[in-house]
Amino acid sequence: MELNTARIRQLVKAFDFRLLFIEELGWDHYEARSDIILDGRTIRLKALAQKRGMVAYLCPTPSGERLPDYAMRRKIEHQAAKTAHEHLIVFIDANQTAQVWQWVKREPGKPIACREHTFHKTQPGDALIQKLQAIAFSLEEEESLTLLDVTRRARAGFDVERVTRRFYDRFKKEHTAFLKFVTGITDKTDHE
Repeated sequence: MELNTARIRQLVKAFDFRLLFIEELGWDHYEARSDIILDGRTIRLKALAQKRGMVAYLCPTPSGERLPDYAMRRKIEHQAAKTAHEHLIVFIDANQTAQVWQWVKREPGKPIACREHTFHKTQPGDALIQKLQAIAFSLEEEESLTLLDVTRRARAGFDVERVTRRFYDRFKKEHTAFLKFVTGITDKTDHE
């Protein structure tokens, strides 16, 4: 599916997530609200859209408060899982300058792995757009699409940290081996 990356970038920077999910990523309309009580505070989750049972939530930060820290985001996610087991949460700050996209990887017999992507309005957003491309769906896919397909695509888009770390570890190992073959350069900085 060919995506309009300029439009996606514009919607992400405008914090217009409903249009982003429905018009650009091909998700379905879904209206729901969930109020979560944590530490004596009410946290409001607003459903933006859904795709085969996976729900995209928005968690806005109330005016005058800071974006929830990682520990609080995990608590919010844990409560959200009681309503929609498979979900994605977009946390936004009160001034609409920062976003934290959170997806949780669930595998039988393994601990839950939280994956987050932080986006600031001043960034170009290429890394986030690349993740969002994985969870974009075309009309042609609709008939055979299942929740399992949607979660696989979310994993492909958001579960990239281990792959990146593995790449750099391997690169470092290969680079070290390659340096042993380089001869004739005595300055260590130039050698590397």
